[in-house]
Amino acid sequence: MYSFCMPRLTRETAQSRRDAIVAAALRMMATQGVAHTSIADISAESGLSTGSIYSHFSGKAEIFAEGAAAVIGRRAQALLEEGFDAREPRSPREIVGRLLGALDEDEVPHRLVLQMWAEATVDEEISEVVDRAVGRIRTAYRAAIGPWVAAQKGSIDIDAVVRGMVALSQGYIVHRALFGPLALGEYLGGVGVALDDREE
Repeated sequence: MYSFCMPRLTRETAQSRRDAIVAAALRMMATQGVAHTSIADISAESGLSTGSIYSHFSGKAEIFAEGAAAVIGRRAQALLEEGFDAREPRSPREIVGRLLGALDEDEVPHRLVLQMWAEATVDEEISEVVDRAVGRIRTAYRAAIGPWVAAQKGSIDIDAVVRGMVALSQGYIVHRALFGPLALGEYLGGVGVALDDREE
């Protein structure tokens, strides 16, 4: 007797399918919103059946989680891996500029990031996903400013500095999402002037 079985996907093919599903989901979420994007929408956009999607992900929340990691986590990890020379400490403003500039280079859809944050206020599962993504940014910022903190005179509350860096990053993303293009240097410089923190 012959046994007809579906061939198993190789690890590379399976990851390629997952990447395609996440990319399709991000495209749909960027155009019609996170809440209004269904598995059926992702299926149509990716060209894969809903059964195929469910064979890779448990549902939209898991796809969302992987998408959030792709949007934010990759750059946070790159910042962690970059390493910073203690002999040439970079200021919090410089480090924030590096991360935001990298996100701009990746053409990250700022409106999608803002939608993710909005959904996190009403969906506990998505809130956990967003919290993990932002947590990775906090970790990266904390590691990156270590040399700068060590070089300062007096006591510096590194956690307070990191919170400020995250808030500064979020402000830029919100502005880009709501009002369109904004020169990163202009934004960072304007914040410095507003806080009376001009660099010589």
